[in-house]
Amino acid sequence: TRPDDVPLIRSLNEEAYASGHAAGCAAGRSAELVATVRGVLQARGIRLTDPPAAGSDPFAGASREEVTAAAVACTDEADFRRRLGLPRR
Repeated sequence: TRPDDVPLIRSLNEEAYASGHAAGCAAGRSAELVATVRGVLQARGIRLTDPPAAGSDPFAGASREEVTAAAVACTDEADFRRRLGLPRR
């Protein structure tokens, strides 16, 4: 008998896998957006005085398009934060 032969254990394993997969996708999305913002702002000569911490999700409520548009259109860090409704630092 293997663990997957027991319905309860199989179900718990499937739930754990799904939860881990979702967390990994969210972390990857966040890391991608942070890298995109840093790159766009750096290319435009705009420095982030307090860049997002690794593992945080500062853009959780915004779409990729909204974040990118704000990074392209902003005049400085404060304007970028205002466009996304982020708190001032």
